Amino acid sequence: MYHDVVPRAERDRAGFPGPVAGAYKLEPAAFSAHLDAIARAGVELGLFGEREQATLTFDDGGASAVRIAQELELRGVRGMFFVVTGRIGTPGFLDADGVRELAARGHEVGSHSHTHPPYMGRLGAAELAEEWTRSRELLAELLGSPPMSAAAPGGSVSDELIKQVAQAGYAQLFTSTPRALQVGHSGIDLIGRYTIWAKDPPELAAALAAGARGPRARRLLAWQLKSAAKRISPSVYEAARSAWAGRPSAARNDASRSI
Repeated sequence: MYHDVVPRAERDRAGFPGPVAGAYKLEPAAFSAHLDAIARAGVELGLFGEREQATLTFDDGGASAVRIAQELELRGVRGMFFVVTGRIGTPGFLDADGVRELAARGHEVGSHSHTHPPYMGRLGAAELAEEWTRSRELLAELLGSPPMSAAAPGGSVSDELIKQVAQAGYAQLFTSTPRALQVGHSGIDLIGRYTIWAKDPPELAAALAAGARGPRARRLLAWQLKSAAKRISPSVYEAARSAWAGRPSAARNDASRSI
């Protein structure tokens, strides 16, 4: 799971602004290095459900999505782009033509909810239904047919969220749970993903894509600790997350190696 690919000086001009969102955004040279490393590892990339070994997904629908698509196409690869429909045409995000262009170029466009609410798994049934139904309707209007794939924002997933995604008509829900296992729930498929951070080295991206057990296990452990912190105190977690995002990169790298 990637987000925007944008020069550091332009981070707030693509996707959601701020240091927390910026921690997920790769610079173009870094993204190219990730793709090179994945290719060297012999990993076949493609859309989910094809005969691929790994799929690259991109969340939010930030303004850099078309640039990302072009970089993928140079390597004969197509990606999955999950769009926050309430942000279409707003500063930092794709406009309607950009969303249509992604689909026309052979990439898959799915929903990342309508408004990208924080802690979406805590919303009630009516709010969740509005998020997923409204987003699917808007994408159907733009693309001519409704999307079948959705991605839950913020990593917060509940049984009710999954139920509402299914009732809205989607067939697949991509989550932030770092597990490759695909499972069925409420009549749809749940697919885990491995989050890529701005400071992750190319070799790590390649190892995750290739299915290396050690890196995948460490990502799962870190995710489980983060999820526990969210459940105990969301406010404390968010404060810690903001502080982490603002730390110097060297400090973050040292801490990451100690996990």
